Amino acid sequence: MLEAKHGHTAPASAPTPKYHVVRLSGFVHTTDRIALRDIARQLLIEQDLENILIGSFADAFTYILNLLRSSGEEAVPPVLFILEEFDLLAQHPKQSLLYTLFDIAQSQQTPIAVLGITARIDVMDLLEKRVKSRFSHRQIYVQCPQKKNDFVEIARLALHVDSASDGVAEGFAQQFNAQVDEVLAAESVARHMEQIFDFGKDARQLLNLFVAAACQLSAQVQFLQLACVEASIARDVASAKMQVLSSVSLLELSLIISMKSLVQSGSSKYNFEMVYNEYKTFMSRHLLVASAGGAMKVYKKPVALKAFETLVELEIVRPVATSVAADGGGSYGRNDLLAGSAQAARAPKEYRMVQLMIEPGQVVELVLDRVDVPAVIRRWAQQ
Repeated sequence: MLEAKHGHTAPASAPTPKYHVVRLSGFVHTTDRIALRDIARQLLIEQDLENILIGSFADAFTYILNLLRSSGEEAVPPVLFILEEFDLLAQHPKQSLLYTLFDIAQSQQTPIAVLGITARIDVMDLLEKRVKSRFSHRQIYVQCPQKKNDFVEIARLALHVDSASDGVAEGFAQQFNAQVDEVLAAESVARHMEQIFDFGKDARQLLNLFVAAACQLSAQVQFLQLACVEASIARDVASAKMQVLSSVSLLELSLIISMKSLVQSGSSKYNFEMVYNEYKTFMSRHLLVASAGGAMKVYKKPVALKAFETLVELEIVRPVATSVAADGGGSYGRNDLLAGSAQAARAPKEYRMVQLMIEPGQVVELVLDRVDVPAVIRRWAQQ
């Protein structure tokens, strides 16, 4: 076989493969040249590759297949091309990779098969006419698992190792697989996997849950750690807004608490003047207590307005939609407070009505999770 020709000898106990498998991904192989290099690498053909790449893609690919034919075998070994994220590969200029693969598969001169995998149903609309004409139009639709046990089994099969195919000791494989089963059986992991199954049965979201934990495996950490998986669950559960809020400044956090206080007092919408007045009133009342616990001060209005605008840019605070249809206008967009549109220009920025886009309970949770918040601000948020 090809391995023997290029100096790669398979173990005596391993059976001789009857075909080659080439795996390509639209995420990794962003150009046809990168894909061609990886095809040659996976087929163990890398000599004179720089000279091969000078010509066209079709010529270079044909040369690689000719090397397969000259491998000394009576029959040319079949090649199976598995194209993951097929829709991304279809977005390459001129689609030379797909055209060449489909053209050679249709000519039947070289036994190759092409299997494209994608989550897009409309992927056929992305193909050019010349590529589509060479496609066999055989499409297989794979449904999501309908049983929770089958869904969990996807993760189990992805994480388990096999002593024969993965080249590890049988004893280590048994210990590793036992640790994987223990992690999957943990209450926190099982509960989150059930939530993913109930929400959308997305196998990709399920596998992404274990990517960070698998990347931390090393010679020192040889088994999957439950703590790493639970950390991934925590990141998965946290909303995008809460992740953004975790890095806001103390002044911005104080303005958010001020808006929370206005909401609890019955104000459904408010402007910067109202928010700053609430902030200044509280800080003036507790300034002596706050100063004793750390560096605290009442920021001036221009500084607070800049922090308020930052919250608008982050979409933590949004302008209240105001109908101006009678004047031929539209409604406030998310940047009207900052950009000064025709509608918003009628009022100064300080007096344009806004709303806080997070719940009061989320504000309390945010404050309690941060260690840099003074005790006075913590009590204010919990009122």
